Amino acid sequence: MKISILAAITAILLGGTAATQAAEYDINGMALGMSADQVIAKFQELRPDAQYEFAKWKLPEGTEWVANGRTLYNDLANPDDMEHEWMQFAFTGLGSGNKLFAASRELKFRPSQRPTTESVYAAAVQKFGEPSVTGKSVSGIWAAWKFSSADANAEKLESPLGCIGTSDFPVGLDEFTAKRTKQSASMCGIYIDFVVRGDPTGLANELEMKMIDQLHLAQDFDADNSDARKRIDAAKAKSVGNAAPAPKL
Repeated sequence: MKISILAAITAILLGGTAATQAAEYDINGMALGMSADQVIAKFQELRPDAQYEFAKWKLPEGTEWVANGRTLYNDLANPDDMEHEWMQFAFTGLGSGNKLFAASRELKFRPSQRPTTESVYAAAVQKFGEPSVTGKSVSGIWAAWKFSSADANAEKLESPLGCIGTSDFPVGLDEFTAKRTKQSASMCGIYIDFVVRGDPTGLANELEMKMIDQLHLAQDFDADNSDARKRIDAAKAKSVGNAAPAPKL
């Protein structure tokens, strides 16, 4: 069963400083390893007038945890000069701390406050270091970073890797995601995808960023399953002990 919570809940372009450990890998302050409550609190701090929705998964014995979330911000106070932002989040289960392991962001800049594509890319390099691979077009810049450990510099790549998509963004740490990342953990590590798009004048229109930590998802999934089994076994022992006698047959 999934439970959605809707509530009314700004913009630092990228947020943070150059990453040197896992807790500092973030998109606009939403850092890998954060709990759902921490993500919501950070988002409310940044965009108090926006909306968010988080979904919970539930064990048969009743324990719940946040599996995923999404946010929406439209600057309705300025309909003719509007800024838009969408974010997505995916979390591990209870056994591994119910922590953020993937995040994405789409930001459409306010028409009157468009930065240059070069300045947005420079901010990303300042934050994450030199990228593993990058490329430019007439109207945009893309880049990717692959870290094999939380305290390493980005590895050099010949081409970008398909480590995190938009259409297949994780719904949470389920068996499907665990199987996929078990096969690609060493290839992807901590992976960040970045693209800024604009026009030939050099001004940016939109930014897209995606981040995933695959380094420990297989172990996290095992820890989640072990924790779930303990909870279910404990509930079973309690319910069996309090069960009514069998009916007369």
